[in-house]
Amino acid sequence: MTVEVEVKIKVEDFEIIEFKLVEEGALFEEIVNQRDHYFQHPSRDFNETDEAFRIREDGDRIYLTYKGPKFDPKSKTRIELNTEITHVRNTTQILEKLGFLKVAIVSKERKIYLYNEMQFCLDNVESVGLYLEVEKVIQDKANFVKERELIFETLKEMGFDPEKNERKSYLELLLEKTEAKKKR
Repeated sequence: MTVEVEVKIKVEDFEIIEFKLVEEGALFEEIVNQRDHYFQHPSRDFNETDEAFRIREDGDRIYLTYKGPKFDPKSKTRIELNTEITHVRNTTQILEKLGFLKVAIVSKERKIYLYNEMQFCLDNVESVGLYLEVEKVIQDKANFVKERELIFETLKEMGFDPEKNERKSYLELLLEKTEAKKKR
């Protein structure tokens, strides 16, 4: 089963990060605009179960994704299952007919670099902010600690504190900001 080992850090800007990545020999892959349409299950609260279910528009590709609960207290490591689909609107209508509720859309521009078999994503998330997300996809859940520690070490070598890791999803951060605005 596919496991995503992920560490995310809030940053002020991308200039220093990009300089360090290029200096270390990271390979620039691409810039993509992503729109994540998040859904709530009709009979269980994903907020309570720490799961996520979404449709991701990723450039010209579209994916249906399930993310299981985070099982590591130091990172955002979790099982992630993806399948490519062809229509956002039709899939949304199917999910709504099955009782799923649309929660929110998270939009971001993502600049992707590859370094040491890890993906470094520089995310400019609409209404949320700038984040560095480092992730590695593995097939064996038993190896996640080794991979997480490799990510932590790489971040330390680049001058970042992995202890400042943000474990909340972009959806959670967006919803917090939305709720804070409503209370004002």
